[in-house]
Amino acid sequence: MTDSGPAASSTAPTDAVTDLPARAGLATRVRRRVVWALVVAIGVAALAAMALSTSAPDQVLDPDEAGPQGGRVLVQVLRDHGVEVEVVRSVDELLDVDPGAGTTVVVGNPAYLGSDSTELLGEATSEADRLVLVAPTAEQLATLDLPLTSSDLGAQVTVTAGCRSMVARPDDTASVVDTRFVPVNRGGGPAATLCFALPNPRGDDEAAPADFGFGAALATVPAGAEHPEVVAVGVGSGLTNRFVGEESHAGLAVRALGHSPRLVWYQPGIGDLASAGGAGLSAWPDWLTPAAVILGTAVVVLAFVRGRRMGALVTEPLPVVVRAVETTESRGRIYRRARDRGRAAAVLRLGSNERLARRLALPPHAVEAVQAAAAAAAGMPPTQVAALLAGPPPTTDVELRTLANALADLEERVRTS
Repeated sequence: MTDSGPAASSTAPTDAVTDLPARAGLATRVRRRVVWALVVAIGVAALAAMALSTSAPDQVLDPDEAGPQGGRVLVQVLRDHGVEVEVVRSVDELLDVDPGAGTTVVVGNPAYLGSDSTELLGEATSEADRLVLVAPTAEQLATLDLPLTSSDLGAQVTVTAGCRSMVARPDDTASVVDTRFVPVNRGGGPAATLCFALPNPRGDDEAAPADFGFGAALATVPAGAEHPEVVAVGVGSGLTNRFVGEESHAGLAVRALGHSPRLVWYQPGIGDLASAGGAGLSAWPDWLTPAAVILGTAVVVLAFVRGRRMGALVTEPLPVVVRAVETTESRGRIYRRARDRGRAAAVLRLGSNERLARRLALPPHAVEAVQAAAAAAAGMPPTQVAALLAGPPPTTDVELRTLANALADLEERVRTS
């Protein structure tokens, strides 16, 4: 009996020491799970904040939207001038209202206007009085076979019309330019009338050239056999509730949209991105939303379960260190040894054309459009840009080096414009 006390007292400290690793492991797992939960919560909060602070694309120039990016003020002004305004929100609705003679059609926001819907737009408006395109893309202009191409500008610059047309007066001014229009040749049709000449994108000259050498913010294409008179407006932000009362924006809008007693305001919906033959297909398959929810839940659960196994990164030495540019340098040495300057020049031009097209939001296969837009953005003569991107192959190493330097300079000019 006398020895039971010391034995019991010695067992308690031993058990406490044995429990220390288990408690430490449990604390580590709890901390990791808390960290993962905080990361997920912060990510969800960030996504929610971005969604709440960003306007949906279909709200830009929405005729029913009263916010700064909407177009309700302009619609009310047009109605005050006696214009009957009818709003449609899909290409199917546009086909149903039959915009024929006595009707002007405006595409308020082209963000959701897909290729098929653009073709249907051209067919539906062939008998209309006028078609007004606000900030159209280069692909949409090409689909409608109009002698124009476009590129994004998005600048606060005050420009004067400098022309007289059914839409613009010589002394009209605009201060918010979203899109630059450059004329192109598409089958020898009637040329577009340009207004609001834009200045050199490089900023070398403050004044805009009188010959529209750097593009324009407004273009009017005369009516043809396949389309009505088309007005391409590059001052789309100037028509919104926020800016319509500044400069000559209101007058331009009324003259462009109030041309006919009836105005059909076509505000494309997301379904028009995938509309094919008027079928009105949804851009999102029915199974996508539940699949995304299941996948997201699985990712969160996997991160929670496997998070405790993640430890510090371990650096593993590689047997051989290979430079990332070794393949490019080897290919260059092969071209040099073979004296294949033409092939080397073709590779350089192809790469420059693809990068310029991506920079200017144009398809790489639209070579003439890329050249015209690049010339306007870089402030260079179109013939010089065409010679750089599609000229004869060099015959000497000096000419090849000169071509490479010139292409690099062109890309830099476009990038910094």
